[in-house]
Amino acid sequence: MSVIAMEVVEKKNHPNADALKIYQFQAPGFDTIQVIANLENEYEPGDVVAVAQIGAHLKDGLKIKKTRLRGVESYGMAMGTVDHEPGTDLTTEHCLPPEPVKVDAETFPVKVAKWTSIELFHNIRRSLDKEKELDGEAFTYPKVTYKSKIKLDGTNGGIHLLPDGTVIPQSRSRLLTVRDDNIQFAAWVEANNAYFSALARSLGQHTILFGEWCGKGIQKRTAISKIDRKIYAVFAVQYGDHNELDAMLDVEPARIRALLPSHPDIYVLPWLGDDLVIDYGDQAQMQTIATQLNTFVEDVEHKDPWVSEHFGVEGLGEGIVLYPFLKEMTEGPVHRGDCTGLMFKAKGEKHRVVKQKKSVQIDPEVAQSIEQFVDMFVTQARLEQGLQEACEGEADPRKTGNFLKWFGQDVKKESVAELEASNLEWKDVSKAVMNRAKKWYLTQA
Repeated sequence: MSVIAMEVVEKKNHPNADALKIYQFQAPGFDTIQVIANLENEYEPGDVVAVAQIGAHLKDGLKIKKTRLRGVESYGMAMGTVDHEPGTDLTTEHCLPPEPVKVDAETFPVKVAKWTSIELFHNIRRSLDKEKELDGEAFTYPKVTYKSKIKLDGTNGGIHLLPDGTVIPQSRSRLLTVRDDNIQFAAWVEANNAYFSALARSLGQHTILFGEWCGKGIQKRTAISKIDRKIYAVFAVQYGDHNELDAMLDVEPARIRALLPSHPDIYVLPWLGDDLVIDYGDQAQMQTIATQLNTFVEDVEHKDPWVSEHFGVEGLGEGIVLYPFLKEMTEGPVHRGDCTGLMFKAKGEKHRVVKQKKSVQIDPEVAQSIEQFVDMFVTQARLEQGLQEACEGEADPRKTGNFLKWFGQDVKKESVAELEASNLEWKDVSKAVMNRAKKWYLTQA
């Protein structure tokens, strides 16, 4: 807020100037500020006055700065009495609209904030088993309530919103500009800079939107790729510096909708289906839940319900993401790690980047040979994902290195459980994995 209705709580003479008065102003939720004014408009304790704060840019072009008048500091400008409650925001009445802030790549004030790498169900179970091995009897397997959201087949996009109105888009792995873009995401953010810049100023802290940039021209096979335009589907909002332990995450659709002003190309992904409870200490119950989820994922793959409802387009769905729903989430955001640590995804057969029998399994697949491991992880879905993520969908021979770097890192990261179960190490399979991926890429170029 740049101009605020504030109450006069103290008035006194200036010690060095008879024509000046020193006022103390207060309003609920704001610090007391001292303002020096002349006798043209004289105020009394109890008056409510429009007070322009330091940094305000008034409609006549004046920018309010801290000043020193005859040896005494002044931290704003009194603009006359008003008929408003103290604390009322009067910025729109008195100030010019904010100008969108543009940022060049060389002057990025933030670092990329990667969205979490979402695991498969058996990896969540494995990580809890490892904790049990370390902690022994002190460890208790959690019983977790989950809610689901649709998983859209697009590309991950984040938007940094800074308190001064700066707006910075990012892909999953790098900050973006219109000159270094990812499937026109930065160009779209730039075209809507006024929307995002105003939102950034209203939030008052470093906030990051996480969503899926998807629709026409992004990916190919699913229903969302058949709609008539590109859209941004938000699934989470993060508050605070992502490099700090106290970063907070909100995945509750109702709160996210309330946060975002209406925009024809911005959607908020809702909860999908019924809640379910997983007892990680009960293998039989986990198997029952896995069976239920596999049926759910098959239905979603057959027809994406969200795309059908909102765009009238029927076709394949990619799958679902399951979010642990903690009781604290009913009240507001939670610490990021408390939410992301137990998230998992389940993809339909046509989108699995790991060749396994079912979308949701409590145990990893076991490869009987290196060749079988390669078949398991060098899937069509992963190859196409790598082409999109590393090369923006274009198989250019000059980008072969980019593709192979992404592909190798992705397989290595996601195959830990399968390597362990198969008594293999990454050094045993890496060459065969990269050769298969390179052969495919060069046939696309």
